[in-house]
Amino acid sequence: MVQQMIADNEIDIAASRGLILQACGELDQGRSGAQSTAIAKTFTAEAVWRVVDRSLQICGSLGISGEVLLSRFLREVRPFRIYDGPSETHRWTIARRVVRRHLDARPAGARP
Repeated sequence: MVQQMIADNEIDIAASRGLILQACGELDQGRSGAQSTAIAKTFTAEAVWRVVDRSLQICGSLGISGEVLLSRFLREVRPFRIYDGPSETHRWTIARRVVRRHLDARPAGARP
């Protein structure tokens, strides 16, 4: 079970890095990056929480003691899901852009 949690942490970290690099690439190219940054912000904020939570689980009671930094990390990463807007707001804007993109892609005769 511990190996699975370690692997899941690595997956979350790798996915977060990839999403951040994609967003940075779009911004570096002078593109809007609004959709990719919203996706990266939402996923990464929640992934950080999962990584810290799994790490605490692996360490057991030592994880919440003052002997390791994990309990401090837990308190510090929770606000990541609120900074720059809550995850729910980002999800709403992500979905709105996806729907708009698909509506705009329909043939002219198929539009209401």
